[in-house]
Amino acid sequence: MYFSTIAAVSTPRGKGGVAVIRISGTDAVNIASRIFRPKNRKKIKDFSSRVQIYGDIISNEKDEVIDDGLLTYFLAPSSFTGEDIVEISCHGGEVVTGMVLSAVLAAGAVMAQPGEFSRRAFVNGKMSLTAAEGIADLLDAKTEEAALLSSKTSRGKLSEAIKEISDSVLSCASSLWAYLDYPEEDLQAFSDDELCTLLDQNIEACQKLIDSFSTGKAVNSGVSAVIVGKPNVGKSTFFNLLLGEERAIVTSIPGTTRDVIEYPVKAGKVLLNLSDTAGVRLDTGDPVERIGIEKALTVLSEAELVFALFDLSRPFEEDDRRILSYLEDKEGSAKIIPIFSKADLEPEFDGDTTLDFGKTFKFSFSKDTDLSELFAEVERYFISDHGALRDGRILTNARQKAQIMKACELLCTAREQILNGAKDLASLSLEEALAAILETDGKSAGEMILDQVFSRFCVGK
Repeated sequence: MYFSTIAAVSTPRGKGGVAVIRISGTDAVNIASRIFRPKNRKKIKDFSSRVQIYGDIISNEKDEVIDDGLLTYFLAPSSFTGEDIVEISCHGGEVVTGMVLSAVLAAGAVMAQPGEFSRRAFVNGKMSLTAAEGIADLLDAKTEEAALLSSKTSRGKLSEAIKEISDSVLSCASSLWAYLDYPEEDLQAFSDDELCTLLDQNIEACQKLIDSFSTGKAVNSGVSAVIVGKPNVGKSTFFNLLLGEERAIVTSIPGTTRDVIEYPVKAGKVLLNLSDTAGVRLDTGDPVERIGIEKALTVLSEAELVFALFDLSRPFEEDDRRILSYLEDKEGSAKIIPIFSKADLEPEFDGDTTLDFGKTFKFSFSKDTDLSELFAEVERYFISDHGALRDGRILTNARQKAQIMKACELLCTAREQILNGAKDLASLSLEEALAAILETDGKSAGEMILDQVFSRFCVGK
């Protein structure tokens, strides 16, 4: 239980039509009553909960009107945080919003920390931890697909999948506990074979969630992608084409791009954290360009997806061969898509048989270039389960994946222990597995985990 009443501006800073100041805590309505006067002179508590009240917002210290606006209050436990909440809507100027917040703080509230409203909602049982993470992801979403997935997570779709596993594991553990506590009473709900079958099902369910992480990451936080090639093969043109706007400088002069340019790009349902890089060549005497090439190779070494560009109108050269050697080193740790640029010109390239990385693409990079097949190839590699994506039963961050992997390993251990007759050890393994599953959704999460999750939120959410 929290004893302080917190307040913050819940709308973005800047000039706008409306701003909302949110107050949450046991003293929320009393604090609001000190700085808000309904126009009809009634008291706030004389109005029903969830009804908007029009009135003046008063500076408690100077007793002067700051602004007029609307107030709505929500009584615990029927509110976002599970506490009494008051929301005051005023005009959206940055100065007037700050004056209203200052009046609320002067009346007895304390400034909310980042994510504190959502954290109180979690602590008060109004949302699960994965749902809270879904809200944070929804606020950060860069694509429609990411927003839809985050919305499903925030509404508890992932929690449902986790609860199904935890309920089943609890049944298995309870059966073993009954046997161990009363071995002569035949109270074990499941035979050893039935327990192993149930554990197999739970292991499979955990593995499905683990496998879903690549899809969740690709949609939600994105895939690190890089465009590489020798100078003047069309890397910056391709970068601009993917973005749909002119971000990188394009000239006929080799070595124009000197630094790494990064930007998020939507490729079908996949979010690409895309980098355009300096052209890789051996014979540069320019120290600045050399630094750019070193940066390009560093980005290449860390990428999960590589668009390798080769100029179809020029012969296979030593610089192409060098790039090919880097790609061969990356094979297995990244998806490599060879792309032939300048396909509208007379072909001179004679090294296509060496590019054995799967499907290749040929483009002229005009403004009407159709990239749908390229995006479909990216999706095929990074989206493993479209059904789970539609359902929202997908892990979206490394914390969730680590917990489910830990649970899965413990379930496998418990199964082996049952087969070996070590039911006492199996019982302990199931307890640890259950704790790991519950912690995924915050049922037994420590303060460090909560601090990590809610620090991602903005103040006022």
